[in-house]
Amino acid sequence: MRARVAVANRRDGGWWWRLPVVALLWLALALPIAAAGVVAVTLRRWARDLPEVPDLAAWQADAPQTSLVLAADGAHLAELPFRDGKVIGHRTLVALDRLPVQLVRAVLAAEDVRFFTHRGVDYPAIARAARINYQAGRVVEGASTITQQVARNLLPGEIGSERNVRRKVREALLARAIERRWTKRDVLETYLDFVFLGEGAYGMAAAARAYFDRDVSQLDLPQAALLAGLIQAPGRLDPFHHPAAARARRDEVLARMARAHLIDAGEHARAAEAPLALARPHRSYGHRAPWYTEQVRRLIAGALPRELARGGLAIDTAALPALGAELAAAAAAHADRWGGAEVAALVLDHRTGYAEAIVGGRAWGADRFDRALQSCRQPGSAWKPVVYGAALAAGAITPGTALRDAPIAEYDEVTGAHWKPRSGNRFRGIVLAQDAFAASLNAPAIDVFDRVGAAPVIALARRLGITTALSELRPMALGASCVRPIELARAYAAIARRGWAVAPHLAIRVRRGDAALFDTAVPEDPWLDPARRFDRIAATAGADPAERVGAPGGRLGGKLLDEQVAFQLADMMSAVVARGTATSAAALGRPAAGKTGTTNDNTDAWFLGFTGRVLGAVWVGFDDPAHKLGPEGDGAHAALPLWMRAVRAAEGSRPPAAVPGPAPDGMERAAIDRETGLLAAPGTGGLPLWFRPGTAPTEVAGQPGTSPTDFGRSSSEF
Repeated sequence: MRARVAVANRRDGGWWWRLPVVALLWLALALPIAAAGVVAVTLRRWARDLPEVPDLAAWQADAPQTSLVLAADGAHLAELPFRDGKVIGHRTLVALDRLPVQLVRAVLAAEDVRFFTHRGVDYPAIARAARINYQAGRVVEGASTITQQVARNLLPGEIGSERNVRRKVREALLARAIERRWTKRDVLETYLDFVFLGEGAYGMAAAARAYFDRDVSQLDLPQAALLAGLIQAPGRLDPFHHPAAARARRDEVLARMARAHLIDAGEHARAAEAPLALARPHRSYGHRAPWYTEQVRRLIAGALPRELARGGLAIDTAALPALGAELAAAAAAHADRWGGAEVAALVLDHRTGYAEAIVGGRAWGADRFDRALQSCRQPGSAWKPVVYGAALAAGAITPGTALRDAPIAEYDEVTGAHWKPRSGNRFRGIVLAQDAFAASLNAPAIDVFDRVGAAPVIALARRLGITTALSELRPMALGASCVRPIELARAYAAIARRGWAVAPHLAIRVRRGDAALFDTAVPEDPWLDPARRFDRIAATAGADPAERVGAPGGRLGGKLLDEQVAFQLADMMSAVVARGTATSAAALGRPAAGKTGTTNDNTDAWFLGFTGRVLGAVWVGFDDPAHKLGPEGDGAHAALPLWMRAVRAAEGSRPPAAVPGPAPDGMERAAIDRETGLLAAPGTGGLPLWFRPGTAPTEVAGQPGTSPTDFGRSSSEF
């Protein structure tokens, strides 16, 4: 049998289908490789300029925070917000261990329930969010972990805020790097201190105060869930403005906690039934020692503006809140008794320079105008210590100089007015300087001013810290130029301190953490702990005890007035209390010295004075000088009673101290005849006065060859 073999030619094009198959196979293998390469190159490019891993510890140290103003005993007086660019807010850093467990669990349930198991990026959460967002056709759920949020919030400029893949990838890469360097506790603590929760609150501690007016450690479960829910959208979920939305979000967080087995069913049910129970914070600023804290804020803002803006300061002051509250209440009641007048008062420990209390008006108002520190009013006779002090220093008078108390009349051609200063309804003719000062006689003060001249008076005022404009005309002797109460008080303090300067200290120390930005505490500060007292003794070693208190006062540091002159002035001022215009001050039951002051028509009433420790200054009047205090509205009636109340409260049960105290070495004591200004004859009494060496009279009144002081007429003719 013959085999048949069929031979056929290969059909043209029969193999064409194999090429696409090969190509598809090749693409199937190559595309993932190429895509992976592109992704790798892109990731490398995005990672190449990735910022450095943030230093969480450095952020904790530098984070803008709330500053605290503290009283002398450490009590809180006020909180000052930080200012970070245009952002103004409150933040208090709290260690993770101090936060309630339910708050931490609520945050984890709301923001990152697998926080402690992932390594900075939660890939299952990303897949779930992608699916949900795809089904919704828009972004309805995010997948950022707490670590990613920390990365984005600490480095907003480097990471960016746009919604794109590049930002999310950079955020994820940085989150991974953060968790390689820092522990989970570090990251979570930073997050809870950083996150913004509305109402100017940054961090959980500030939010607990802002929404519930309580310490973060006191939060219950419903409150913790509310704060955790606010992280998502603090503006849209603000419970003060959108309570329904806030409650719905709170309940959602509680449900998440239950699903994650972070709370049981009973806790969930009870928390979901609880009301929001919101409470606006009771801001301390403006409520406790408001005038004092406002002045401290101004001082720190002027001296340390950047540090105050950054915040986190503990500002120790010399304020005594109880004394301040008592003085403020007494001042308001006292002002009401004078027809609703205004008032200014301050209490100063003149030994240390510590300002213990300040009242700048009847009530703390929106304008925050402080009449004790800012108002400029004519002091009347309260200015006379400066005039007499300049004359004593120049040798123009002594306390025993016989002065002329007689009518004075001048005509001012510019104003067309007659100037006729008087004090009371009669003139005494001849009066000793100390008696004239004690009785606040005006004509003798003009005599003293004429003897010394305007220039020395103004020069002494400047040395004592008076900065306001001063007239060189004769009415200046009677307090016709305005002064600020705080500056006049500073001048009186120098007299009480035997001529040594002291700048009133309000802010004693400013510190951030353990670092002190400045510290002006004196070793005599009764509130210092032993270690700090030792440090302050070392810092002021070698300085005179009187000088070192004034040393921090800058240009006011040092001796401003001769000690003997200051002693003479203090002795003359004690005569004001003993037998002059302020005899009612004897009711204090302790030695005191001071000076009343009253301006024309009882427009302003003053009393400034001191005991062995405390200096007080009081002004009473109306902001509009057209309003008067009335017929009895002089310094003795309108100002002295409040001064006594303030000093009595400040001194408390302390033992009294002598005023003016022992005389300086070299001083001489002599009895002076009141009619002549000469030494009193033996057995005739006379007024005992203190004299600087070589300035006491040597002639005895009534002896042959002596005569009354000649003013052109005898005293009986006036």
